[in-house]
Amino acid sequence: MKKALMTASVASMLDNFNRSNIKLLLELGYDVTLAANFSGGEDSSPLSRLTTFKAEMEAIGCHVMQIDFRRKISNISGQLKSYRQLCRLVEEDFTLVHCNSPICAAMTRLAFRKRRKTHGTRVIYTAHGFHFFRGAPVKNWLIYFPVEWICAHWTDILNTVNEEDYRLARRWLKAGRVVRLPGVGIDLEKFKPGTASLEAVHGTEREMAQKARREVTRKRLGFGTDEKIFLSVGELNRNKNHESVIRALDALHNPAYRYYICGRGFLEEELKGLTKELNLEDQVIFLGYREDVADIYRAADLFIFPSLREGMPMALMEAMAAKIPVICSDIRGNRELVPEKELRFNPKNPEEIAACICRAERENMAEITMRHYRDIRGYRLERVERIMRKEYGMVATAHMPEIAGK
Repeated sequence: MKKALMTASVASMLDNFNRSNIKLLLELGYDVTLAANFSGGEDSSPLSRLTTFKAEMEAIGCHVMQIDFRRKISNISGQLKSYRQLCRLVEEDFTLVHCNSPICAAMTRLAFRKRRKTHGTRVIYTAHGFHFFRGAPVKNWLIYFPVEWICAHWTDILNTVNEEDYRLARRWLKAGRVVRLPGVGIDLEKFKPGTASLEAVHGTEREMAQKARREVTRKRLGFGTDEKIFLSVGELNRNKNHESVIRALDALHNPAYRYYICGRGFLEEELKGLTKELNLEDQVIFLGYREDVADIYRAADLFIFPSLREGMPMALMEAMAAKIPVICSDIRGNRELVPEKELRFNPKNPEEIAACICRAERENMAEITMRHYRDIRGYRLERVERIMRKEYGMVATAHMPEIAGK
């Protein structure tokens, strides 16, 4: 039987971004092993969610391996431990290895570099956003670029998720094949503003039904009738940059504004301390990890995405799919999704974020929001699945004759 290994630093990377890939591998007849850190220590998802995900994967026939991957490159002892654990899987004669997350992917490709030559194991790496990019700190280029340059030589297919990374990889990284994916794929049906029960209702009637559903959701979530609901979704860490939006809210001095944040992470107490310091405890609400995030998108008035670095941001795509107005940081990935300069801001400048919020309030956002909704169809999950099905099939076809000839 064909065997596939999929690796990621944290299990939520597999849960949130690779479910369809796992399903494709199973459909194509692969015996699938998932290797990631399921312990929850550095994960944005709670341990209860990771435990459920693990059970779901085992129920559909996947093997689940605990590898103590660490997300911080400075954790040398932790990285060595996880590399030794990973090396135990090398002898299992995998046909295909698909790796995610930069540090994990580097270790995976290092571990399987000889296996590629001796047994024809094919290696796919999906780069969800290189740490080196136009405007990135010099240290990122000094640390991550040489590693990716070396590891590209042990990569049969390198998937990139935005145009800037694709062009960089095509020019500098000598992988067997460089592919441009339209993100990791978004399930449009999940975030569709109208539910299936509204599909037969058209025109004004349908709009009224959608509005009524939105109001019910707002009431359930405790949103005030006259409040302006701003929303961000993302892990509470430095890169997601919620602090800048909190400071922008302070600069706006509008008690009707409410900023809801979905996510969990190590910065939670620090961010809560900041809201207390700025007397914004009634205006900044931390919702934690939520499984009803689709409803929360639909209940919001404006989605704010302030990240410092992204590949192709899923949360921003989800907001666009939910047909709510969006503003975002002026960074790679975001620029592809939101071409309107007036809706982008310098993520390190709270005053500029505040000004962007005011512009979104003044602008007639309905036409722009509908344009975003139409454009996001180019990133739908079905398109990504077609590409990945070809990659997995190509790998299997290329591999089997080599094995047969040994």
